[in-house]
Amino acid sequence: MFDTPKNIEHWEHFHGFPDGKEANVPTMAQDKNHDGFIDLPETEEVSGTTMVPLDDAPQDMNIPHDGYPVADENGHYEYEIDIPLEKLQAKFKDAFGTEDLQLDKRVVYVHGVPKDLELPDTVGGCVMSYDAHTTLPIAAGKIEEA
Repeated sequence: MFDTPKNIEHWEHFHGFPDGKEANVPTMAQDKNHDGFIDLPETEEVSGTTMVPLDDAPQDMNIPHDGYPVADENGHYEYEIDIPLEKLQAKFKDAFGTEDLQLDKRVVYVHGVPKDLELPDTVGGCVMSYDAHTTLPIAAGKIEEA
């Protein structure tokens, strides 16, 4: 990733619908409260729920924690990891009733803005002790087969 907010951790996940419905990238049409931000509650309509983290152990499907990539002083980071597919599929089945990841129906989100960015009170997305600065999406893209 390039030009992300620097020196902060960036949560990244793939999102989708457990029933296999096609997930899509949000647009400003999802900004239902017209505050200029598309937060997690607003994305669920088109992108579904958070499914698998792209962190230090995706196969564990542990979403809220501090094991995600951290951007350097230039806002750059790389993420690459080998995932034990069988373990991920087993956890995915426990959570969503199927081991079929259906990646062609998912979208990827990258999250995280600096703590000093003033956000309106209307921006939602708190997860446990993590506030909207951690969960606010900064990028989204459809997963496509290469």
